[in-house]
Amino acid sequence: MQSTDLLNLIRDYIACSKYFCATLKEFYGIHNESLLRARRINLVPKEGQLPDGVYFNFHGIGCYFEFETGAIDVDFGPDDRFDGFDFERLVNFIKMSKLPKYRGISDFTDLEMQYKKAIEQKIIICPNFHPSTSLCYLNINSW
Repeated sequence: MQSTDLLNLIRDYIACSKYFCATLKEFYGIHNESLLRARRINLVPKEGQLPDGVYFNFHGIGCYFEFETGAIDVDFGPDDRFDGFDFERLVNFIKMSKLPKYRGISDFTDLEMQYKKAIEQKIIICPNFHPSTSLCYLNINSW
């Protein structure tokens, strides 16, 4: 993968996360609560299936979504942020994907080097935000 592909992967991950979190909120009519809080006060079940066949399962400070073309594991950041990621989440996103652009990728050494370089160049920032201090975020200037 080239560095532009890393940015596209991160953008794909964020777009997917945004779509499924928004879909879940819309389906359960969550407007004034974060998804995590909505789950904790039982406005949303721990696990279930959305009408379009998307399976979801809340865990700790996140939610796992499984869908026709893959799966994504999202941990929530401050203020219900869903755009956080780490290297392991990106690799798992690729591994679970059924999309042609991610097929056949099995060596993640180059991707890991690009990831570390992107952190050094501040393209990816890792601010140690609570509740999930391991999450990194795409620097807004990288969009």
